[in-house]
Amino acid sequence: MYALIKKEVKELLSKSALLFFAAIALIFVFMGNMLSSSLEESTATPMVAIVDQDGTPFSAIMTLVLETGSEVVYSGDDWEIGCELAKETGGVAVITIPENFGSLIDSGNQAQINVLWLMQGAGMTGSIPTSSVEALIQVGVQAISAALVADYTPVDPGIVLSPVSYHYDTVFKGKTIHGVSPDMVAGVLSMRTMFIPVVIMMLIVMGSSSVISSMGLEKENRTLETLLTLPVSRSNIIVSKIVGSAIAGIVMGAIYMVGLASYFGSITGIAGDLGDMGFTLNVLDYLLIAISLFSSLLAALCGSIIIGTFASNYRSAQTLTYPITGLAMLSMFMTMMLDFSTLSLPLQVIVFLIPFSHPMMAMKELMVGNYLLVGIGIVYLIVLTVLLIAAATRIFTTDRVVLGMSLKRKKNSSAPA
Repeated sequence: MYALIKKEVKELLSKSALLFFAAIALIFVFMGNMLSSSLEESTATPMVAIVDQDGTPFSAIMTLVLETGSEVVYSGDDWEIGCELAKETGGVAVITIPENFGSLIDSGNQAQINVLWLMQGAGMTGSIPTSSVEALIQVGVQAISAALVADYTPVDPGIVLSPVSYHYDTVFKGKTIHGVSPDMVAGVLSMRTMFIPVVIMMLIVMGSSSVISSMGLEKENRTLETLLTLPVSRSNIIVSKIVGSAIAGIVMGAIYMVGLASYFGSITGIAGDLGDMGFTLNVLDYLLIAISLFSSLLAALCGSIIIGTFASNYRSAQTLTYPITGLAMLSMFMTMMLDFSTLSLPLQVIVFLIPFSHPMMAMKELMVGNYLLVGIGIVYLIVLTVLLIAAATRIFTTDRVVLGMSLKRKKNSSAPA
């Protein structure tokens, strides 16, 4: 039995497989560090060039606001010099105040500011500096409005421009979060969970493909036939395959959790508002995530053993990986795009029945305290795994395990004409 388990573990945890899962862990570390550094750079004080061609009190108000909230690489009236300096220093924008700016406002007309955006990239964080500069320009416009109001009315300019204030409170999953909007809640949660379904999908697809391909190679090389002729019961063979798969699942899950912990540690400072909103994870939460992940992987591997029995050779085994790949991708898209609680009942049933969905949505559900769904999901995965083990054991007592897809063809060919 020990030799059989050792053989299964060696086949499942080959050098290429271990390198793949180690690469996943390193990707998490790299992704967390890159996201952290990118957000730090994008949220830094934006660099702008200010070209004031007007020189009136109104343009001075706008210039003062821009200088207060940004790093000014140039302030003057020469657009060519300002544009060149902004490009050399990696500036965000060249802001030009035309010469008729003040006169238009004095005459009761709307003035215009010209902005040349120096776009550095189209990534997720690339728009943050742009938004910062736009917000500064709006502050400058409000400052000019306040100056106009102060000249023409005795009422406080601040009250005229903003006569009503507002306060946000959001109720989410039965929890009241004070002082934040739904966009802020969704943004903070997605920062931690948006990559999880993708990586779990890769883990499941890679692990399942290894098991199915291993079954195909055993049949193609006649290894399985030789193994079945040895004085070893078939129950021991299937147990060794399941135990080997479980060990492989533990190793895969452990590597994944190490990379995941590093990823979370890298973005803790950025997503620090999670603690203020009450979305935190403790040791029990991480343990439940690990159990859910391990149970899902074990169910996938046991299911792969059953699917692998239908393979007659290595080439046919490759096509048999498509069902698991399709289910894993469906789970990934459903959990990334939608929230489980907002789905219709038929879709909830479909998502719940797919075993790969549970570890993908476990983290988000635990953040909002939904232990019941995660716990029921783990119980479902354990029951499903037991049923798959029983089915695999039964299949290994038949000729299907050796003949694979050719069994049906053989029966058809032996039928009387």
